[in-house]
Parts: sequence; C-alpha cells; structure tokens
Amino acid sequence: MTSAGDFAGKVAIVTGAARGIGSTIAQELAKAGAIVASADILPESEWTNPLTSGHTRHYLDVRSKDSCVKLIAEVIEAHGRIDHLVNNAGIVRRAKASEMSEKDFTDVIDINLTGTFFMSQAVYPQLKQNKGTIVNLGSTSGHSAVLDTVSYSASKAAVMFMSKSLAFEWATDGIRVNAVGPTIVPSDMTAKLLVNDEFMKDKMSTIPLGRMAEQLDVAQSVLFLLGPNSAMVTGQTIFIDGGVTIH
Repeated sequence: MTSAGDFAGKVAIVTGAARGIGSTIAQELAKAGAIVASADILPESEWTNPLTSGHTRHYLDVRSKDSCVKLIAEVIEAHGRIDHLVNNAGIVRRAKASEMSEKDFTDVIDINLTGTFFMSQAVYPQLKQNKGTIVNLGSTSGHSAVLDTVSYSASKAAVMFMSKSLAFEWATDGIRVNAVGPTIVPSDMTAKLLVNDEFMKDKMSTIPLGRMAEQLDVAQSVLFLLGPNSAMVTGQTIFIDGGVTIH
C-alpha cells in the first residue's frame, strides 16, 4: 500500500493531467508526497486538476518531440530533478475500420503511441540518473479486440508491448517501465458511451466483477508501479479490468 512518504522529495511528470484519469493520478501522487508537474495540451480554462502550490503546470503536445524535450527542461528548471513519468495523454476515435479517416487513425497513433515514446525518450537521461520509473497507460482494448476502435486498440497494444521493450533495454540503467490496462472508466473520453444503454449493457456483461473501473482504481495501481513497493516489477501490464482479460 502506498504511504504518504513513498514519494517524498520525488518529482513526477503526468501527461494528459488537466482532467480525468491524469488529474486523479496527479492528485494521488501529491498526496503521497510527490512534487507533480502536470502537463497537457488543453488551455488553462479547461483544467479541472486543482494542484497549484508547490506543483507546476505545463503546456505539452506529445506529438512533437521538441515539445517533449522542452517540457523536460522546464521541469528541471522548476524542480531540479525528475524521478517518475506517467504517460497518460491519449485520445480515442471511433469508426468502422473500413470507414475510418486517415486523420483519425494517425492522430490516435501519434498521440497514444508516438507521444508515449517521445516522452519516454526525452526523460530517459533524468531517469537514468535517478533510477526512475515510467508507467504507461494501456487498455483492455489493446488485449481484447473491441469493435470500431481499430486505431485505439492498435495503439494501446503497441504501448503495452513497448513498455516491455523499454523495460528490457533500460533495466541495466536502473529504470523500471510498466503499464496499466484499464477497462472502461468514467471520464470525458467515455462520457458519450456511458449514456448509450445498449453499449453499456454489452460492456458490463464482459466485466466479471460487474462494475466499471474508477479513476482512483487506476491511480492506485499507477502509484504502486511507480513506487518502491514494486521494486522488482518491470515490463509488466497490470489490467485494472475486473476480470475482462481472464478469458
């Protein structure tokens, strides 16, 4: 169990932290003693993340390697070090595979997959220096096929496998890399689905525990993988799915 001192003096970057799961992760890290650099592409007016004093907010477009490198420099200037990275920034575009536009497909890959790589690559020197950790946001959609989400499913499958590859390559540097794979979570991303009775009836039938994952469920697992209680865990994906991937 994460304690209030597990992240004392540590600096954590959370991408896609303006609201939703990213905001919850950032807040839980702060409660555990971390200094949090929250990053997002959204304008300040759309942020619901309440962290301010002692923490920092940053603009970030994960599609741009330069933006990722600039973020690292800003966090070092503000806080002097970086110990943890949570690659949470992501989007979904839903359409039949035969009808999905080029832009929708590439936007999802660019943000979810390439953005995760750009951020991991940019923070690597700092994490090597501090024996740091990375947690990437995967999804059950990257494990079990879901209709009308071909780009999202492909991106999340790739993110989870990339976590293995980075963990293998960077283990000798003392860097641990893991992922979490949530099932459906109430958020802005899923808001339209939550009011679709037919979709939700079908979705809930796939979850043996009979409920959606909450944002706090995801955040607690992220903190476990970032922190000292998982010191011998790397290259793994923990599915926060109520049993979806049992089958």
